[in-house]
Amino acid sequence: MTSEAGWYSSVHPVLRVVSFVIFSLFLALGNPGQLVAAVVAVVILFATTGHQSMEGLWPTLRRIRWLLLSILIIYAWMTPGPALFAGLEASSWLPTTTGLIQGGRRLLALVLIVAAVHWLLFVTSQHQLVSALYWLALPLRLLGISRQRFAVRVALILRRVLEVHALVGRQVKQAGIAKGDIRGYAKVSAVLVEEIMTRAEQAPCEAVEIAVSDRPPLWQWVWPLLLTVVLLLAGEAAKL
Repeated sequence: MTSEAGWYSSVHPVLRVVSFVIFSLFLALGNPGQLVAAVVAVVILFATTGHQSMEGLWPTLRRIRWLLLSILIIYAWMTPGPALFAGLEASSWLPTTTGLIQGGRRLLALVLIVAAVHWLLFVTSQHQLVSALYWLALPLRLLGISRQRFAVRVALILRRVLEVHALVGRQVKQAGIAKGDIRGYAKVSAVLVEEIMTRAEQAPCEAVEIAVSDRPPLWQWVWPLLLTVVLLLAGEAAKL
């Protein structure tokens, strides 16, 4: 679901995407101050766009719960440092406090990025997103890459992802698979792969129109600049 009304509608789609990229790059550093600032920013974004903007976020996070758990385990047991309970005999088999802290930061960063993507897709239509990516892909010409092809492929991927998502939901519902039924999911997956391949081979050629995004107003570049300054200051404050 995409919403076109609200304060964010006055922010150019190109700058929404640029701000998201900046946001994600800073979170990759795992700085505690920047993580706190990012939490505040995400809370403000969802609070100012209403409860509808959060619909579907929790199911999305549930889908990646095993990835989150894997990251935590890898960091907790593979990162050198003092054991969580150093006094126990089996302390060498326990996770390290350093690993738990670093793993927790990575988990929080990933959750925040997923939440930011969810919010971005809520406030930005598919048409606006593809148009913004087309505008941002201008430097690809220096590498000999056609930004027209890039934008068309992005548009087709977004369109097909929605179709496949609906197809998966129908197949799982029709099969009546219970949670934890690995064999049932495997059978449905095999059927889905075959059906998707058949549809891809039989799909007719489509005409895809890509609207060229207008140049963002110069003054609106203050938004990604302000975000950068806030995150930089938050990172420096954490070092004090």
